[in-house]
Amino acid sequence: MLCEKCGLNEATVRFVKIENNLKTELHLCQSCAQGYTNLTVGLDLQNILSSLFQSGPLRSKIGQEQKRCSTCNLSLKDIQKSGRLGCGECYQTFEEELNPVLRRVHGSVNHTGKIPVRGRAKEHLNRQIEESRKNLEECIRTENYEQAAYYRDQIRRLEGELREGKADEKD
Repeated sequence: MLCEKCGLNEATVRFVKIENNLKTELHLCQSCAQGYTNLTVGLDLQNILSSLFQSGPLRSKIGQEQKRCSTCNLSLKDIQKSGRLGCGECYQTFEEELNPVLRRVHGSVNHTGKIPVRGRAKEHLNRQIEESRKNLEECIRTENYEQAAYYRDQIRRLEGELREGKADEKD
């Protein structure tokens, strides 16, 4: 198929636009596709992320708070404008403000996806500790103190392994 714009070269790029349930296709050669200005390709991720900060409880906090990250010096307003956090410390600094947004976007505030090979053993230990803590709380709530003592000891053992770096040796 020839390019629909120049009619000379082979069409190698296909643009599909769906607007108001009307689908239009455009077949272009590589050079015409690069110079075609009427196309909007992709999503404006910055505006999408920025708009998440515009709604709900964050909107009122952005105007009044001047809290800044101690590492990168960004404020919540800076994050809202750019749609990006400045550093890893921003997650702790703005935890209260970010958690509702993260929960809305990801469905959770805890990472549940893949873990790099280097960190798998450490993450596995952390998850075991968290699970044991939940079980310990349940045992205390139901007054099953013998089982609670077992989970307490298991948590201490796992935390000891984590401190000693045994998780790193397993990687």
